[in-house]
Amino acid sequence: MEKFNGIRYNSRWDSSTWLIIAITMVCCVIPCFLDDGIGPIIICPMMLVFIIVTFRSVYYKIDGDRLVVYQFFIPTAYPIDKIKEIRKTKSILSAPATSLTNRLAVTFTERKVLKSSMPLIISPVRREEFISHILSINPDIMVNLDNRTSSD
Repeated sequence: MEKFNGIRYNSRWDSSTWLIIAITMVCCVIPCFLDDGIGPIIICPMMLVFIIVTFRSVYYKIDGDRLVVYQFFIPTAYPIDKIKEIRKTKSILSAPATSLTNRLAVTFTERKVLKSSMPLIISPVRREEFISHILSINPDIMVNLDNRTSSD
């Protein structure tokens, strides 16, 4: 696996992230009271740890001319020069983003970059710094952070 350097941007945790963790905790605690076996007491905390580790393993790095997205500590590099647009989105699509409310949709100029026509959805902490850094590498990227976009 290739080692990437560069500036790290963690994925944002907000109230939606904590809500998902709280719902998981409640769903894990209830079986512990309903069953007198040891199974739920072992399995439920393991599920909670898995979810927290999964959320903590999502982050982004800008390494030279590449945007590197880590999911479960596995990196995927995307060329910054192929980014066409970065816009705010309210999409709840599954994505390498831990926030459900503070998301950015990254659209590429070529479909083969993501092997899909769907955008890459991310939620970096320090959003303005992240976008400025990307724009310093590729100033041709269109940025739309206005909430009134019709494509959300």
